[in-house]
Amino acid sequence: MYTPDYDPRRANDSPFSFDGEFDLDGRTSPFRTCETPRAYGTPFQDKRLPLLGLSDWDPNFRDDEDDPTCIHYDIEWKLQLKKGRLSKLVEITEENLTLAPSAYWDKFLSVELAATVRDKLPEPRYEPDETTVVVSVEKRSERNMRKRFDGLVVNWKTIEDKLRGWAPLFREGNKLRIYISFVYKEVVQPAAATTRSRGRGATGRQLIARDQLLADQEESTGSRPVWKEVYELLHCTGVPCVNSQFYCWRDPENKKHYKLDTNILSMLVDFAEEGNLLRTHDDVPENIRQVIYKHEEESSERRRLKRKRSDSSSPININVTCPGHPGQHQGEIFNESNAEARGEAQGLVASRQRPIDLVIPMRRNQALERYHEWQQDQVDSPRWQQNIRCAYEITREACLDLRHVHTEVGAEFYTDRGVQLGVALSFINDVPRWIEEALG
Repeated sequence: MYTPDYDPRRANDSPFSFDGEFDLDGRTSPFRTCETPRAYGTPFQDKRLPLLGLSDWDPNFRDDEDDPTCIHYDIEWKLQLKKGRLSKLVEITEENLTLAPSAYWDKFLSVELAATVRDKLPEPRYEPDETTVVVSVEKRSERNMRKRFDGLVVNWKTIEDKLRGWAPLFREGNKLRIYISFVYKEVVQPAAATTRSRGRGATGRQLIARDQLLADQEESTGSRPVWKEVYELLHCTGVPCVNSQFYCWRDPENKKHYKLDTNILSMLVDFAEEGNLLRTHDDVPENIRQVIYKHEEESSERRRLKRKRSDSSSPININVTCPGHPGQHQGEIFNESNAEARGEAQGLVASRQRPIDLVIPMRRNQALERYHEWQQDQVDSPRWQQNIRCAYEITREACLDLRHVHTEVGAEFYTDRGVQLGVALSFINDVPRWIEEALG
C-alpha cells in the first residue's frame, strides 16, 4: 500500500510548521524532486487521492473508510454472447478495489475473463467483439461516462482519469463504480459459410453447441436467456383474460389485461437485457406503459371502424380460385364481414397449394424445435428473429406439429397474435425446404 511518511493532509497540525516547508521539531523535512516515483495521480500537489499501481498496492492493507488514503471503487462486469440478441452468460461484482483499473485488468480481470470464456462458451469458437465501459458516481449531478472499445482493447487511461477527477466526490462519501460488458461473437468458419451458401442450414455441430450453451446457462450458472424470462412473465393463462395463450401486461392499478404485440415485447426484452429489474408486471417502466396504452387505443379504434364498415356495407361475394386446378373456378362463397368464413377460405387456398405428403423422421416436438433454430439461422435481424421466436412460441403453445403448420394453418393464425406477415408466411411455407436441407 502506498503509505508516504509525509502526509499533506496533516501538514498544518503542528503550530511550528510554515506552509509545509519547515518543521522546527528537529526532523529533516522530506525533499522530493520531480523524478520521485509516486502512485497514480499527484496527491501532494492537488490533494487528490491516488489510484494505486502494483508497486504501491498491498492486498492485505485495510484503509480507513472515514479517512481514506487512496481511491476505492467497485467493478461490475458481465460476459455477453451476441447471436442475434445479446445473451448474458455471467455477471460478477468486485467491491472496494484500490488497485488502478489498468493494473487490476492485467493482474486479475483478464485472467478471470479468459477462464470464464473457456468454461461458458462451447464450440464453435467465439471471439471478443466489443467492450463497453460505464463509469459512474453516486452524486446525481454528475453524468456517467460511457465508452465503447473494439475487442478487449480498453483505453484504461481514460477510465482512470475519470476516477481521479471524481476523487473529491469520493472523499465526500460518494461511491465510484465501473460497469464493464465483454461482448463475444461466434467466429464464422469458412466451411460453415460454404455449407450455408449451398443452402444446408444449421449443422449438427452448431445445434449441439447451442444446446450446450443453454445448458451451461440454465444449469451451471442458474442464468437463463433474458427473453425467455420476459416471455414467461408475460405469457397469459387466459384466467380471467380472453387472450389465452397470448402475451399480456396486467395493469397493477385496474387489473386490466393489455395484449402485447411483438414490437412491445421486444422493447421489454431490451429493457431487461440492459440490466433493469423486470420480475413482475409492476416493473414495466412508465414509457413502455404509455406505448401499451396507445396501442390499445389504436386497436380499439380500428375494431370500432371495422364494425362500422361491416354494419354499413352490403355482402360481397368472392369466388376462390385454386391455382393448378383448371376449370375449377367456383370456390367457397362467403361474406367479407364474416371473419370466420374468411379464415376458412384462406386455409382452403393454403391447403390446396401445399403438399401434404411430409415425412419428418423425428418426434413432433423435436422437429418443431429444430425448425425454429433453422429459421433463426436464415436471418440476422433482431426484429426478424424476435418475430420468428414469437411464431415458434405460438405454435408450441397450440401443440401444432409441422404438418399442421404447413397444410392447415393460415397466416392470420400468426398475424392476429402479433407476428409480422412476412415471417408468418415464411414460417408456414418453408417446412418442405427445411426437410430437404436439414434432414434430406
